Amino acid sequence: MPSREERLARNEAASREINERLEEGHPTEPGRYVRMICECGRDICDRVVAITPQEYDEIRSDPIQFVVVRDHVIGDIERVVAENDRFAIVAKREGMPAEVATQEDPRS
Repeated sequence: MPSREERLARNEAASREINERLEEGHPTEPGRYVRMICECGRDICDRVVAITPQEYDEIRSDPIQFVVVRDHVIGDIERVVAENDRFAIVAKREGMPAEVATQEDPRS
């Protein structure tokens, strides 16, 4: 049975995979917001964030970074890198969370 850290990291990776597909379907008009699902590790999360494709590409340039609703940060497996009024950018902590995020990165 996977550890809690691994399960949460895999949940986040699955959300990221969905957002990758959503991003592929949106034109990259500068400043245009699209709705993407929160990439938190919660088993059940139906929250979305408003984000531009350019913002998402910048976040995704690092395989250990994810976009989450600001109150969905899970402090023991990730740290806040930046935040705004729409979302938080989190980076997985070293060890299992970062390893899973890197292994499951669809852009790698």
